[in-house]
Amino acid sequence: MARITDDELDDIRARNPIADVASGYTKLRRAGGRLVGPCPICGGRTSSQRFEVIEKEGTWLCAVCPDGGDVIRLVEKVEGCDFRAAIEKLGGRTAIDAARAKELFEERERKRLAREKTSADYREAERKRLFRTWKGALPIHDTVAARYLEGRGLALPDHCPGLRFMPTMSYWHGETIDERGRKAPRQIYAGPAMCGAFIRPDGKFGGLHLTWLNVATSPDDVTAPAPVKAEILDPDSGEVLNSKKMRGSKTGAYIAIVMHDAPRRLVIGEGIETVLSVWTAMHQAGRPLDDMAFWAAGDLGNLAGRANKTVNHPTLKRPNGQPQKVPDRFPDLDDLGLSIPDSVEELILLGDGDSEKVLTENAMERAARRYARQGRVIRIAFAPSGLDFNDLLKAEAA
Repeated sequence: MARITDDELDDIRARNPIADVASGYTKLRRAGGRLVGPCPICGGRTSSQRFEVIEKEGTWLCAVCPDGGDVIRLVEKVEGCDFRAAIEKLGGRTAIDAARAKELFEERERKRLAREKTSADYREAERKRLFRTWKGALPIHDTVAARYLEGRGLALPDHCPGLRFMPTMSYWHGETIDERGRKAPRQIYAGPAMCGAFIRPDGKFGGLHLTWLNVATSPDDVTAPAPVKAEILDPDSGEVLNSKKMRGSKTGAYIAIVMHDAPRRLVIGEGIETVLSVWTAMHQAGRPLDDMAFWAAGDLGNLAGRANKTVNHPTLKRPNGQPQKVPDRFPDLDDLGLSIPDSVEELILLGDGDSEKVLTENAMERAARRYARQGRVIRIAFAPSGLDFNDLLKAEAA
């Protein structure tokens, strides 16, 4: 059979509204702006809301299977047939003249622009919500967050513009169904949190790095053991969840541990604690820091930027025995990465020794290539294998 064109696929979807086809397989009812019911693939009670049809997008999803897709995918799964057989069950291909092709193209463009606008509006609304949280947070000094850092042997600069503290911050995980039958984020925990502000390349606030903390006693009891990262459990599975989250947009953004308008030297690492460890060590050693800035990138991918391709890992394998893929050492130069100030003459990149070795080495070299400029010295500093820079700082203190 000849290749099926995008126009032909769109025509098949248009002739087979998802709600009509799904209703032929299962009994659906309206819940708010959605159509829900028992899944025609995995079953479920009549009152189930795990299977959902999104009419305006022409898609479906099931939280139990878990699966989802368009009307063709639905027929594939319910009927147990392949893609081309599903198309035949939906009436097959029909001849498409120029006028119909134009209609289909214009409809695709309308949906694409609507998705882009919705996505952009959502991101901006989320950014504004997070910025309100940031503005309402407390300076980090003399807080539970400061005690948490002190417990790890870390000092805080007198002025640390990128870190603040929230006495109570909600931890959202998964979804629930509200009283109107709509999906809503589920709060499973609330507690004190250290907040780091991501600053975008345009200099504006982009999002938050959040670390939830556990306080065993009163936050005002300075004699109590130092706070540690909170242990947060999934209430359904009991899985231990990550006590750190990044919300908003971090791509190309950084957390300013120490800010400088025109730094001559710049230190960048993944995590807040990693970068603070290096600052603390240099500060305690009496090193001159007046011309230096210290940034945390949030994660390795954001520090190094996008790779031009993926390559086979030399030893790691996937479950099927094929080599695991990792990002290459060479940058995709269409991705600008972090906005390194032109004033920077020496860039120091921090690589943790407790991260996967090949992945980390590739990322460090990729970052060095990306940020190279004539007259700029780039140094890569690796912690010893199995350790990070905070481990080194605590070992030195001990």
